[in-house]
This record gives sequence, structure tokens and C-alpha cells, in this order.
Amino acid sequence: MKIMKKIAAVTIAAAALFAFAGCSEDDDPNEMITGSNKKYEIDYTNTTTVTSRGYHSTAYKHAGAAVQLDFLNVNSDTKEAGVMGLIFDLEEKDGVKSFNVIGVRTADTKGGLGYYVSRFDNVTDIQAENFGTGLAENPAKETEYVKAFAKAQGEKGTDSKVTVYAYAIEEKATENGTDSAKKAYKKDEFIYKVYLINNKVANLDANGKLVDENKNEIDLSDTSPVATIATGYTKLTQNKLAVYANVYKEKTLKGTWTYRGDYKEVGVDED
Repeated sequence: MKIMKKIAAVTIAAAALFAFAGCSEDDDPNEMITGSNKKYEIDYTNTTTVTSRGYHSTAYKHAGAAVQLDFLNVNSDTKEAGVMGLIFDLEEKDGVKSFNVIGVRTADTKGGLGYYVSRFDNVTDIQAENFGTGLAENPAKETEYVKAFAKAQGEKGTDSKVTVYAYAIEEKATENGTDSAKKAYKKDEFIYKVYLINNKVANLDANGKLVDENKNEIDLSDTSPVATIATGYTKLTQNKLAVYANVYKEKTLKGTWTYRGDYKEVGVDED
């Protein structure tokens, strides 16, 4: 066995290992999302009568990540203005995409949130409503793991800011089971566990575990994931990540995404 397959690396400070690909017009046609590397921002007013969508993906592949979502200027006019989220296990072939997504929006001015977790397959038009599940020809397929919109609580800060952390990590199953959509998986297959937490995350360690500002591992043993997702993978499989947003018609959404770290197994195929 090659030694390199035993080496795990987490991108914490080195931006070069967390580089992002350039964004095409199809990814974010209204140029809603700005930023690069580990920090992205949105401050967009949608003056149209249709939802505006955009995403920015990573250049490298990963098996998990933690992203801090900060919703800014949350008030009675901007609550439920749109969704900020994390896309993971993103694959694309011949223009057809498949991915998992956890999407979050503000529900009130006191830190209340709504969220969903879904998988989308056969996405040919990512700008279409619900990623194209309603297209008359060749529609995308959605598998719902948490239906929109389940209730959650973010951390209410100063200046009308609401913060929550989205964390998705690929792990080997220790026993047979079923995921949140009742799909079966076998022991030793890989599954994604998805969390939405208020713990302040500084980064990830070499095993993809959350670490706080004091370099202590954040214990999630008593925290249930909001979703588990069967992958069918028999080995650790890395795919791209992305930050995602949609802004509802005639609404303004302002916020930031901060990647607190990603899990990257060196030596895994990245073709």
C-alpha cells in the first residue's frame, strides 16, 4: 500500500490548497456572489419576479467541509429573503450535475432559521426552479432528506447578524443502516453526515473533525446529524464543494460564507 494513501491533510491556513475555480456565467449569471478562497459574500437585491440563483465551486475535491454562514441585516423586511447554503459531493459530466445541498434561510429576527437537505441528480439547468425538477423534458430528480423548511436556531449576534455552521463529512458506516431518506447502506460503505450547529468552529483536524478556537475537538457524540446520506461508495470518494445562494423575487439577501476547513484525503483519485 502506498504511504501517501495513509496521509490525511486538512486545509486550514494554506489558501493554495483551498483554491476555487473561476465562476462561469452559467454558475452565477447575475453575479450575486463575490469573493475567493475561503471567504464569499452576497449583497444582492433581486428586482425581478423570479428567483435568482448562483453558486461558486471549489477547484479541488474534498470529502467534507465546515462553513460558517452569517446572515447580515436580518430584519422584518429581509427575513425569508433567500437561501444561503453548502453544496457537497458535487459531480459534473457532460454538463449534467449531481450534488447534495444543505440550504438555510432566516425565519425571524430572533435567530430562527429554516433549512432543508436534498440530493439532486441529472441537473441540466441549475438556474431552473428547484434545479430543474419541474422541467418537461429530462427533469432533475430530487431526494429529500430534510423537507423545506425545517426549523433551526442560529446564534443571534450584534448588528442584526445571525450565525450558524453547516458541516458535512463523509464517514465509513460501522454497521448496516438506512439514511434519512430510508435508503439502505451496508457496513463499511461511506455515508455523509450533515450537521447544522451553533458551536464556534475554528477549523478541522487531520481526520476531518471540528476544532474550536482553543484547538480542542468539538464533541458531537451527543449531537444528532440533521441528515445522513447513503452514497453507495465503497471507498472514500472526494468530489467538489460549492457555496450556493438563491434570492427570492423583490428581496434583498446579505451575508457571508467562511470555510472553516475541509477534509481532504491525499492520494484519493481526483480525476
